Amino acid sequence: MNNKIKLFIKNKINFYFYYIKFCFVFLFLVINNTKIEIKIKKNKDDSLLIFKTFPFLTYKNKVKPKISIFIPIYNKEKYIYRCFQSIQEQTLKEIEIIAVNDHSNDDSLKILMDLAKNDNRIKIVNNDKNKGLLYSRAIGILSSSGQYLMNLDSDDELKGYNSLKYLYNKAIRYNIDIINFCFIDKKQNKKINNCNHLNIIQKQPELFFSIFNKKDKIKDFSVWNKLIKRETFLKAYEAFKKEIYNWKWNYFEDDIWSILVNRFANSKLCINRAFYIYNYNNDSLMNKRFGLIEFQNLLYRHEMYKKIFSNKENEKFLITEYIFLLNRLQSQVNYLLLLKNPKINNQIINNFRYFLKYYNCSSETRNNIINLTNSIINR
Repeated sequence: MNNKIKLFIKNKINFYFYYIKFCFVFLFLVINNTKIEIKIKKNKDDSLLIFKTFPFLTYKNKVKPKISIFIPIYNKEKYIYRCFQSIQEQTLKEIEIIAVNDHSNDDSLKILMDLAKNDNRIKIVNNDKNKGLLYSRAIGILSSSGQYLMNLDSDDELKGYNSLKYLYNKAIRYNIDIINFCFIDKKQNKKINNCNHLNIIQKQPELFFSIFNKKDKIKDFSVWNKLIKRETFLKAYEAFKKEIYNWKWNYFEDDIWSILVNRFANSKLCINRAFYIYNYNNDSLMNKRFGLIEFQNLLYRHEMYKKIFSNKENEKFLITEYIFLLNRLQSQVNYLLLLKNPKINNQIINNFRYFLKYYNCSSETRNNIINLTNSIINR
């Protein structure tokens, strides 16, 4: 027997040996429904890790989710189980749950990893350092693959088992970009409606103007009480993605997402049903407001809008943003003056002087702006 024949026989034996070994391993995985964990390093600039766990068999036939729910998390270990349970019990099963852990220093990540071992729909994005809510929401959007997206705060929960199925069917039936729904205020124990145009499909440009309409008593600048088409959310992201990676915001990021998705959506429907439970917690950002940071973020948001809506075609949107800024500052002007921060005061004055010089507005608005700036200058 020559060497070529010996080598051929040896290779054949090795092939069948490893083939049989593979079959036994495969059979073991199938019987035990073993879960495999993959760690993927994504985007060096963003410095994040994506952890994905999935059963061996289900990965091959993975169904594209109808809804992706992204949940920014920072030190929320005591709320995570309640939040996730409200999602996992939904009758709509074709969903994706994206948990963005913003470098928590409690057991939040450990709890998330345990949950993911038993639910292949959970994807965990782990920021390498604390980067804030604005960044975490952006990463949640980019990590999603669902047709529609929903933001859920980690200390809140969904209401009812059929919430996602109802919202998705409604969105598909009428081809809606945004569905705005009511929520339950746990502290007041009542349903809250923050939409002025119930059961009416709004189109542009009325859709965008409606959120700034002074005649409307309700102002909705929340992003968590909405089901939003993914492509609409991505347009909002593209509009100010550079700002996301250069700044860490603590306040008004909710306003920005909400205003921008209303700007880029083609249609919106408000329904008078509650699908969200809003919980008040002492450790939330809204209960830790710092005046200086708050106003810095408010002014920076305004500067961002000047960049986005700088051309003549979008002038009307920038004017509404100026009026919004004016109303926001007027209601807190006394508190603003107590800060005694010349830099912020000068920013406000310069912004409104620019507005008065370059834009046409009503005499009422002009007088309000002049009164506001004078009250700051005279202090």
